[in-house]
Amino acid sequence: MSFQKCFLTISLLAGFVTHAFAGTGSSTDTVFTENALKAAPKNSIQPKRFVVPTNGLIALDIDDNLNVMTSNGRFVLKGYLYDTWAKKSLNNFEEVTKYASIIPLKELNLKVADLQPAVWGNGPEQVMIFTDPNCTYCHAVLKELADLDPKKYSVNVISLGALGEESKKRNQELYCASDRYRADRAIISGDSTTKFEQVKDCDQTSMIRRNITAQVLGVSMVPFIIRHDGNYSIGKPAQGLKAYLESK
Repeated sequence: MSFQKCFLTISLLAGFVTHAFAGTGSSTDTVFTENALKAAPKNSIQPKRFVVPTNGLIALDIDDNLNVMTSNGRFVLKGYLYDTWAKKSLNNFEEVTKYASIIPLKELNLKVADLQPAVWGNGPEQVMIFTDPNCTYCHAVLKELADLDPKKYSVNVISLGALGEESKKRNQELYCASDRYRADRAIISGDSTTKFEQVKDCDQTSMIRRNITAQVLGVSMVPFIIRHDGNYSIGKPAQGLKAYLESK
């Protein structure tokens, strides 16, 4: 691996671990504070807001104009966004919320198998869930897999060590377990205590790919769920996993 690639990887991992955390409900307050919102120039009392799926940007509809604010509230950009995935200029708040609400996994040609996910079910509708070994909201979501039809859904559970040193340590144990099947069941069941014999000289390639993929897709909170149609949920869906996956 070249120096440039090493540096890029380290930078992405550092950025991801710094920003990711666990939660439930609305996605709009995951990467900025009310104080930052109040700092935005506006005449209206409460502008509409949307967290863009990339770390550190929030789209705001301020007096019918599109503004993009950095997560610390310091900088506000005016104009438009260009979505390289949709290959389209996003000129207003409605277009941002429409196109940025979709993560087009098929168009991105993401090879999920390269991330060594824990897989639940074998159905045609593909779902991704980013989780963490010590994330209680994630465990609550994964328990709801029991409500799904395994012949309808294939759920790829991507475990990340995102919530601190204990999470990173446990995630490493699960990733390097010699019994891959039992480790994957532990990820899906939220088992944080069972010990596993470790593979000697464990290859970290897929672990690095997981973290880079999470960064690229804008995973700023766990659980982070991507539906088969590209719609995503930041945090535990308020309506429940099954209802979220079946909603239009």
